[in-house]
Amino acid sequence: MRVLLQRELIQTVKLRLRMAQLPVAISDPERKTRLTSWLKRTVAGQAQSEASHAAEVLFFTNIELVPGQIGEIPASNRNPQPNPGDPVDKTPGRNDPCHCGSGLKYKKCHADSDHRAAGSPQLRLLSNAPEPARRRILNLPPAAQLNRAWEVDLAPVPATFADDPAARPTAILVAAPPFVLSAEVVNRPSAEPAALAQLVAAEIQKAVESTGTQPTHVSIRHAVLAKPLRDILQAQGIAVQVAEQLPGVEDALRSLLGHVYGGIAPLNLLHAKPETWAGWDMSADRVEKLFRAAANFFRAAPWELVLDEAPIFVKRPSGHEWTTITMGAAGQQIGLALYEDAEDLDRMQYGPDSDPASTLSAIQGLTISLLFNTRAELPKPMRAEIQREGWDIASPNAYPTLMILNSPGGGIREQHFDDLIAALESVPRFIQLHEPIFDGATQGTPDVSWVDPENHVRCRMELEDDEFEDEEFEPLGALPAVLEAAGPIGAGATPLAALEEADAAKSVNRTLMRYRAWLRKPASDSPPPATLVRAHANYARMLVERCAYSSLKPITAVTEYDVREFLYDWYPRMVRDTERGAMEMLASLPTFFEFLESREQVICPWVWPVLADTATFKSRWASFPGGHFWEPVVQDWQQVLVFDLAARLLIPINSPDGGIEWGAAMGRVEHVLNREAHRLWIVWRDEALSSGMAAAEVYAFIFTRHRAWTKTANALCGDVTPARAIAKERKEQRRT
Repeated sequence: MRVLLQRELIQTVKLRLRMAQLPVAISDPERKTRLTSWLKRTVAGQAQSEASHAAEVLFFTNIELVPGQIGEIPASNRNPQPNPGDPVDKTPGRNDPCHCGSGLKYKKCHADSDHRAAGSPQLRLLSNAPEPARRRILNLPPAAQLNRAWEVDLAPVPATFADDPAARPTAILVAAPPFVLSAEVVNRPSAEPAALAQLVAAEIQKAVESTGTQPTHVSIRHAVLAKPLRDILQAQGIAVQVAEQLPGVEDALRSLLGHVYGGIAPLNLLHAKPETWAGWDMSADRVEKLFRAAANFFRAAPWELVLDEAPIFVKRPSGHEWTTITMGAAGQQIGLALYEDAEDLDRMQYGPDSDPASTLSAIQGLTISLLFNTRAELPKPMRAEIQREGWDIASPNAYPTLMILNSPGGGIREQHFDDLIAALESVPRFIQLHEPIFDGATQGTPDVSWVDPENHVRCRMELEDDEFEDEEFEPLGALPAVLEAAGPIGAGATPLAALEEADAAKSVNRTLMRYRAWLRKPASDSPPPATLVRAHANYARMLVERCAYSSLKPITAVTEYDVREFLYDWYPRMVRDTERGAMEMLASLPTFFEFLESREQVICPWVWPVLADTATFKSRWASFPGGHFWEPVVQDWQQVLVFDLAARLLIPINSPDGGIEWGAAMGRVEHVLNREAHRLWIVWRDEALSSGMAAAEVYAFIFTRHRAWTKTANALCGDVTPARAIAKERKEQRRT
């Protein structure tokens, strides 16, 4: 049994992969106004008054605007001649409007960053003024002293435009740190490397002409652009190298984020988000084919059979092998993600932070995600486009959108678009064909490889049955050789009973009143001292209240899970007691369970070995590190109990058939359903054991029942399925 459960119980406590959309696109009017103001100021040449500010206050002066996009700027204002007599820096007052044009007061916008930048090396942008004036105003060194190791990068600009819903703006920046030499914003650049290299080379040539200096080499972030750019620049004797860090242009991009988005996010999370599918520059036939594949993917619901972190490798005959993840098993975002670099999964899963933004920022390679959203979540132009084209939609909750990370320029290449279509078609068929492997019914299966006969796509999965054999796991007490019932039995037992919150106190008081009365009337003729009665009642009160107030169930529904959680987690964490007091509590509990058996006819045969294991209780009590439950050291201490409970099949285990992955911070609906799931889990477990099933059969039986429960309408959540109710609540929580 222990070998059987290792994989599932460890996945119960491992971090899940969640691909959540991050709000980096500009959609609200205030942020659009910021972008408009930023672009107008740059085109108007107002970098002159900002030349002494740090990178957070950069303004680009040579950005070309498409006429009519955000308003015309008079030609006379595009290249104003600076007046050498004008002051270079004029700091606003704390209550004055900020110089960046955000509309905020200076003290609430750039005051702190300007203060930090005082006296530090500063990035400055060359204006379009004549070279002598430019060098005098910006303190630019002579051409001979300019850094000849340049940096160049392309990055999606997080902005949309009302009169161009297909807009997909991209910034191209050239820097000779600490100076930004050139910046250009282009709309919907091609995603093909050769075309992007031409754009980059043109921007480098513009900087060469502007400065009168040629670099010895340029560094670029995206390796896919290195060869075509090298082919263009080699005639000029300019070398090209790939670098993961480009500090000069990165500071400039952070400045852009600060002005447009109102905050700074990891740069590799910048992604384009056009308001129509036309923004991806794909043919109508290609987009129609993708919608058809996405709709069939959603109808097949492959996430019901496979975990979020189970990678499937997919390759077209003429394409790249992608590592794909089917999302949706956690009851949150549904979709399919393609990773160019398979190691990105490990970087995300085993990273130090569970925050979605921090998790996604670990991605280093190209990532293509198709995500399903509700119609209301789509931009209006996209809704109209889909309705006009008549593309296939599987359900009101299944409108596909794209999120592309770490793509130069933010676009998607045609071959990668076709790879995504192929994966949407083949992954569901692969999962359904090999369902026994995913649901654990087949043991010892070798790695699986399969070629889809319909599109010749190869899918493979590396099965690692012994993946967790070397994980260290010390149970809290000996694991049973044979599983035994863990719920209450007897005429007074009510294993499925639940309490309303208003009735919890009444249930506690009624139980303790009956317990005190039973204590005062022992079998012998001599009643116990009143102090002993009070002590027994006080110790019992903690367990009874734990069941009533936390689990909302009467003590007549107590299970082995409740007792183990009380002894090995709640009591050591919450009760500030001496070792002597803790051991007195443990010694008192057998009396309470004698009362339940003799007076209430609630029999708990599983409780006696637990209460007799004083060594384990003492060890848990002594090993508690102190602190709050959210602190990592306390969570590590609690994890030992999670492993133990999972190994005994006392808690729902996340598995391909597990149905729902319960969140660490549950909403009200999820919390209510989680209580019911715990009660049912023990009942199903004991039902299987009473029918004579072996451990492996019990395991499969519980998961089958649990999975059916997640898909059955439930009165506790408004007569919808638990899976749907929890997904809806989590989505609402993300919005707020």
